[in-house]
Amino acid sequence: MTPSPVLKACACLVDANGRLLVFHHPEDKGMQLPKGTIEHGEAPEDAVRRELQEESGIHFTGELVPLGTIDRYCEAGIEGNKYRHPQLWHLFLMHHQAPLPEAFDHVAMGSPEEDGLVFSFSWLAPGAPLDAFADPYVRAIAKVRKALAD
Repeated sequence: MTPSPVLKACACLVDANGRLLVFHHPEDKGMQLPKGTIEHGEAPEDAVRRELQEESGIHFTGELVPLGTIDRYCEAGIEGNKYRHPQLWHLFLMHHQAPLPEAFDHVAMGSPEEDGLVFSFSWLAPGAPLDAFADPYVRAIAKVRKALAD
């Protein structure tokens, strides 16, 4: 029997230039989007705001544009996961209007696996290559790029 998927919320924050906020995860050695587990009883919309705050320090109160979901089967040892399991990512596009630094570091909080890790944030330009991203992030970024092009 297949276990129920772990529900995730993924923040796809773009600036006025259509650049996407991404970060380098020091333990997974790759580029990622802010995301995390939706807690029991928590709405995906609340979770995506919380995860963005915990992982980047950005408090986003603007509109959330749902981009749908993606399925992922996560292997053990990836992103702090101890066991193989299915995931269902809820993606939200967030248009950030206020200026943010070109690059910044933030000490993650809120997750036992990530508390104290320093995430290095930067902006991914539209059309930039996605070689540094694992497959689920590539699929999420494709949804962002399609939404921005429509």
